[in-house]
Amino acid sequence: MENPSTFPLLHLPMLAIKEVLSEVTPLDLINFSMVSRKTRLIARHFSKQPPISKYVLILDIYEPPSVQIFHGENLYEYEIVSYKTGNLGRLREEDEIIKYSKYSENPVTEFKKYVEYAMEVFNWPVGQLYFNFDDLNDQNYSIIDWLKFRVRSCSLFGDRVSDEYVSYFLENVQVHRYLSLGNTMSDNFRLTFPKTVKRLNIEKSTFVTFDQLSSFNCVSIHLSQTSISNKELNQFFKNWMTSKSNQNLQDFFIGIKDLESLETIFDLPHEVVDPGTFRTLHRGNHPIPVAGGIDIKRDDGTVATCYTQVCIGSLHLAMLVHLNF
Repeated sequence: MENPSTFPLLHLPMLAIKEVLSEVTPLDLINFSMVSRKTRLIARHFSKQPPISKYVLILDIYEPPSVQIFHGENLYEYEIVSYKTGNLGRLREEDEIIKYSKYSENPVTEFKKYVEYAMEVFNWPVGQLYFNFDDLNDQNYSIIDWLKFRVRSCSLFGDRVSDEYVSYFLENVQVHRYLSLGNTMSDNFRLTFPKTVKRLNIEKSTFVTFDQLSSFNCVSIHLSQTSISNKELNQFFKNWMTSKSNQNLQDFFIGIKDLESLETIFDLPHEVVDPGTFRTLHRGNHPIPVAGGIDIKRDDGTVATCYTQVCIGSLHLAMLVHLNF
């Protein structure tokens, strides 16, 4: 039976319904679609029309699991908790996020149902996935099996050694654009990921060997920690310059021990740029102002600038390829 509160809206002309739905929050839109079969069909139709369709779906798989929906400058969150609080069943704003909390004795099951319903009705792509393997340890495999739909980007976390979970995830979930690993991995772990991953970020990256790094044919590679030696970094840049590896690389970022390391790393043909020379390079579509640096050239004429940067108290070496826009 249809909710009587929806009757006035259902009897409006279709154009008027579209105008009303374009003004409601994405959480209200989902709730409206759940009322009846008719509201579900209406929501499904209008969710594909602008401006309603301009939403991004974000999944947070940790404790508590939640669905975030980014719309314009506003971020909405629907979380499912296993404890009762005074915030249940009402919209509120926390840290500039408009949130709604629902109690469930089985939050993961409730989370899956909510996501499946939202995607069935609205057909939104999953823009971003955050998955902490520590929080829901006993359900990780079943959640990965459920995550059969494609995600544009994902970030995986966990302080426990996560070799099996990470491998299983990457074998079963198609990541379309960006992969970030914040997991603790064993020293002998070998990372393999689909060619669809264009940007790779690894926070705890001491397991990455020179051979693995050379096989990562991504546009962007960021390694916060490293066990790769200065001589191996020297060979890495030589291979890039002779087009032997990493030919798609445009943005490289890796931790180094000290400035003295540069003497060994750049024992190769290069040009030192005057520190007073400022140039605007790009990381993806983002402009990056760079003062001075060291220029290296690939055998096809492509130029890259290398420079040092302090990030979170550690010294890093960055390389940005000169792009033509």
